[in-house]
Amino acid sequence: MLVLYSNPLSSPANKIRFLLHYLAIPYELKIVNIAAGEQQQSDFLKINPYGKIPAIDDNGFRLAESNAILRYLADKHHSNLYPKNLEERAIVEQWLDFAANHISTATAKVMFNTYFYRLKGATKDERSLQDGRLWLDNYLPMLEKQLAKQAYIAGNNLTIADFSLLAALDAVELININLTPYPYLKAWRQNLMAESFYQDCHSSYAAAFKAAVGTMLDEATN
Repeated sequence: MLVLYSNPLSSPANKIRFLLHYLAIPYELKIVNIAAGEQQQSDFLKINPYGKIPAIDDNGFRLAESNAILRYLADKHHSNLYPKNLEERAIVEQWLDFAANHISTATAKVMFNTYFYRLKGATKDERSLQDGRLWLDNYLPMLEKQLAKQAYIAGNNLTIADFSLLAALDAVELININLTPYPYLKAWRQNLMAESFYQDCHSSYAAAFKAAVGTMLDEATN
């Protein structure tokens, strides 16, 4: 059986869970305690030598990097979520990269400098925090423009790019990003969050985050 090494606070890992549930692929979930440094311990480094999640072990085949895992699983299970047509696939690749490089990186900057730096005993980086918010101000309108003309981010059919973007935006409530100015993006997200593949993973990322970190939320915003 496929084994997914994950953590409920990892958006890159959560997008793999979204895909697994959507495709009804049986899997074993192994939670890696990042705060305790389990990702750097020898047992996990045998799975992913550079010590990051997500990673999978598919009956002995081991793979890391969330977008690579999305592609592998969609291809292995012959899913239309990753089209075979070269041009259609290239558009999916484009939006996979956009979600990772512009949206996920931005939300990660804001999340780290709002909450996670406390867990790591690091110093808050105000420049990085502001850069993350600026990136979102720049790039969310591009998503809105795309979704104003089609149902999903890479076209009129759901693809793995939507799972990647959905996970990248999962923390917007926690970091006070208002999607009201982006009605098409907001509706796209709400529709996908209502689907069983999402609800089977968590009712919302904010709820999962609060359950995992407890009172740190209140402390971070005071």
